[in-house]
Amino acid sequence: MSSRSALLAAGLAVVALALVPAAAGAVSPACRALPLKVSLSSSDPTVLEDDPTAVVSPLRGASINDPRVVLKRNGRTYAQGSLAGRLARGRTAIALRVVPGRRIRAGRYRLAVAGKRSGCSSRTTASRRWRFGTPSLPVRAAPVSTLVSDNDGQVRLLLRSVGRHSVSDVKVSLMDPAGATVAQAAHRGAFTGQVSIDLPLAGRPSPGRYTLKVTGRTDGTALRSEQPLAFAPGGGSAGADTAPQTGAAVQRVVVDWSGGAWQGRDVAGFVAPGIGYGEIVCRPDAQWIRFYPSDLNREVAMMNWTYKDWSENQEKAIREALHDRYTGPDFREGLNKFGPAEKLSTGEYEGIISDRGPFDNIGAASLAAPTTLKLTWQWDLGQSGGERCHVEGTFTSQTASSTPPVARSAQVLWRGDANAAGRDGASVEVPGVGTLAIACRPGPLGTRALTVDTAQGATVTTREGSDDFGRPQDVGPVSANLPNNGMIAIRFSGGATLLASSRWKVNDPDQTQNFCAIAAQAVAPG
Repeated sequence: MSSRSALLAAGLAVVALALVPAAAGAVSPACRALPLKVSLSSSDPTVLEDDPTAVVSPLRGASINDPRVVLKRNGRTYAQGSLAGRLARGRTAIALRVVPGRRIRAGRYRLAVAGKRSGCSSRTTASRRWRFGTPSLPVRAAPVSTLVSDNDGQVRLLLRSVGRHSVSDVKVSLMDPAGATVAQAAHRGAFTGQVSIDLPLAGRPSPGRYTLKVTGRTDGTALRSEQPLAFAPGGGSAGADTAPQTGAAVQRVVVDWSGGAWQGRDVAGFVAPGIGYGEIVCRPDAQWIRFYPSDLNREVAMMNWTYKDWSENQEKAIREALHDRYTGPDFREGLNKFGPAEKLSTGEYEGIISDRGPFDNIGAASLAAPTTLKLTWQWDLGQSGGERCHVEGTFTSQTASSTPPVARSAQVLWRGDANAAGRDGASVEVPGVGTLAIACRPGPLGTRALTVDTAQGATVTTREGSDDFGRPQDVGPVSANLPNNGMIAIRFSGGATLLASSRWKVNDPDQTQNFCAIAAQAVAPG
């Protein structure tokens, strides 16, 4: 071949090569990797069992869709979770579900996240190794408040066992930064749920960082755990009497931190007597009420009227969180609207926690009295290292005392039309107000109303969906129709209040599927 022919052939080859299309399915370099970081809530298996959470953070402003997290070891899945939607800038917590029967122990695991980067056609995976250490004692402590004035003379803690493990011979020590013990108390008996313990102090704790050291035994093994606890100036509003002397037991709890210093100050505990116990949590990657029913074989509801303002918008709505046979050991109701959490948020909850008896019962004759709650919050998570959060909660429960102020409650519960008779009404005398009566009859034409036989006038507010509307009643008796999924709030002219949650269905063709669940609490002032 001549040199001219060779050059011509080479030229034709170049032209031909230029015309060949890119290989089908070729992936751009930007789509070959998932630009994010992932971590778990802890390298302690006990902490992960208690709070099975993965925290993911997109890198370099990337947007990731529908992430799915998996924790594996030797090809076996131990925990997994997913989030529908888009991850944006910041840290996002993804709840994980630990595979039943598979306990996470010390050793190395593989933590992987699969997702689709915006603009890419296929899912890719980012992974890392995660090493777990020796499990700690399955006990966690929640203070009522971490403000010094709320802990004058004692530090009140709610201790709970993680995963309902039986724990015994528990001793709690409060250690100062130098490692010296400043307060100590013990609970010698075994427990599987929650107990209250007070650590005596000579006065108020000094502001600063401390460590809670907890020792005890579980499954015949002696273990220990440590968790941070930090006290800050302020307070004076949290706490509750250990032996309430009035007919209304009131617990006031506070979460308060600023300057990004949330460790040891992000949780506050409370009790709903006869129903369970709970925690308010506010930290940069989690804002919620978490509730632990005392009896996992009973249905528990927490219905709230919510108001949220995240600067860009506002929302009013009825929200109901429920423990049923499929829920697990606890359930949560988020204070935030979106994930990651809103950078700025204020809001409030007014709600009622109620016992609905054993699963699938026709209508329990004996129900624990409900606990009402009022929660307000404000947080600013916009500046890394400068975040702040303040949450205040008030929880009111009735006692046997008749000394004012007095809380009294009435409940209706039935499942199935044939079981409504004898269970479709309830009444209670509210001292200084009158008789509260509830009627919830079966059938589309049945009466479903709340009445207070009183001479006082009142303002009755009905809350349903995202609407609330008030109606003044100048004189008693005071009455209101019960919404099929909502709340009634009443403020009497004499200062008493009433809150009721209402959930019913009466038009199902299968009459066994109809039900009514009403819980009401009235509080008369002193």
